[in-house]
Amino acid sequence: MQLSLPFETADLRKEPHDYAPAILLPYVRKSPPRRKTEGLPIGTQARFIEAAMVAANLGYPLNTLLTIRWRDLFSDNDVNELRILPTAERIRHLVELLRKWLVRNGAPPFYIWARENARSTPEHWHIAFHLGKKHRRALAFYVANLTGEPVARRKLVDANEGEFARSDIGSWQLACDTRPERGGAFLAAYLGKGEPSQRLLRGKLIDNSAKPYRGQSFGGTFKDGKYDIDQGRIEGTTCRDDRFFIANGLKKMAGASRQKTPSTRAKVPQKVHGECVRSAATRYQDQSSH
Repeated sequence: MQLSLPFETADLRKEPHDYAPAILLPYVRKSPPRRKTEGLPIGTQARFIEAAMVAANLGYPLNTLLTIRWRDLFSDNDVNELRILPTAERIRHLVELLRKWLVRNGAPPFYIWARENARSTPEHWHIAFHLGKKHRRALAFYVANLTGEPVARRKLVDANEGEFARSDIGSWQLACDTRPERGGAFLAAYLGKGEPSQRLLRGKLIDNSAKPYRGQSFGGTFKDGKYDIDQGRIEGTTCRDDRFFIANGLKKMAGASRQKTPSTRAKVPQKVHGECVRSAATRYQDQSSH
């Protein structure tokens, strides 16, 4: 009599494949690695100032600053539609709407923006653009509609210089340049303060001469050091760090003026770039109407 061994079976068929599902780990899509930046690249503040001067020469100085503090914005509004978007997508969404609003109100889409994450203030966003005085009230209510945070009705007792509107809990604020003769240069320098005031050269830390606006302790001329504040770490992706941006039209015009000699640079924009500005504004109006 022959006894069957314990590992023998009468069923010689192979086990069905669905009884042993494949391990899915090798097929999971991996998210791109994060990119972290500690400050703006060398030369960014100079680029901001150059863009601001080109806009001023065209008659559209960057005279208005919008600041949004994300933590304050979401602290009192759990259902805010901007909450679900990553910060980079959130900014892109707001910039597109603001750009169309500016064009509808007769202003060219000239702007610069920068993200900051200072120790004293959690991550927030600055955007500078041109706006006529008569449109300030309308812009305040439009920003309130975009952010879901109403305009404060009380008097601005602790208002900053040039501030003309803010939200109820201070999650956003609007300010104007109180000195038109500056042509938006100081405002642009303020957005570029995240550029390091010192840099490494052959292993030694030296003053960053490529940064025009620096405190005296960094070889500059300003006593308060307002333009030397550390702006903290910003996270992005390997393909885009999304820390700052200059409007494409303004960037192209600044590049064109850079190729000219300093003696003629200030005289050219009204004549040479005037048609470019009008055609660009017309093109954006056509796009926004569809």
